[in-house]
Amino acid sequence: MQRLIAIGDIHGQQEMLCDLMAQIAPQPEDQFVFLGDYIDRGPESPAVLDWLIDFQQQYPKTVFLRGNHEQMLLDAVSAAERKLSGNNNFMHDFLSLRSNGLPGPVFYFIGCGGQETVAAYSSGQPDLDPCKVLTAIPSSHLRFLRQTCFYHLQDHFMFVHAGVDPKDITGEKRNNQAFLWQREPLWKAAKGWTKVVVHGHTPVSEPYFSQLEINLDTGAGYGACLTACDVLTQQVWQSLPVSD
Repeated sequence: MQRLIAIGDIHGQQEMLCDLMAQIAPQPEDQFVFLGDYIDRGPESPAVLDWLIDFQQQYPKTVFLRGNHEQMLLDAVSAAERKLSGNNNFMHDFLSLRSNGLPGPVFYFIGCGGQETVAAYSSGQPDLDPCKVLTAIPSSHLRFLRQTCFYHLQDHFMFVHAGVDPKDITGEKRNNQAFLWQREPLWKAAKGWTKVVVHGHTPVSEPYFSQLEINLDTGAGYGACLTACDVLTQQVWQSLPVSD
């Protein structure tokens, strides 16, 4: 029997991810959808990306969604590349938040959970320029992140990282902002709306199920558990952080 398994926000928690997937015991007929936010806050973002890339090779039908943290990293890498090449866009940087000479997107990324990711990529050298660290991220990691998608439709489910704007289902009007950032719950169905939205992004103490949505972000990035769910049966698997 095929399972349709969604995995919530991982946030650099490699050990929890491995434990969770060992519980699930993936089968060839399973369909997996990872809901984004693979990086930041946790200590092992590079290792998580390596694991996901390997998993993609083993299960090529797997869907990887883009979270707001992946988007912030990609924006920060682009800004770091511009700075180091001397090809800064003055107006872009003038209108961006800056600190200590960092381009706005780099400073914003670090301040929103990316500090741990930069530290993990710096190989234990905390004094490295964050822009140099970001531009040295392995090309395989950046390629993987750039290939992530903003939403996935399957059966009567719509999988996204954060949320859905019923007036902008494809994200074209608002540049995918709802998919990356929205936290407003779906209190009532929009006219003609028939999909169950499966998402993460907004931490909850336990998986949330309603007729309109399933929220699987159970706070792995904040020291709580990592959750996966077969949305066809609502079977749940969870991995707890390892105690010191």
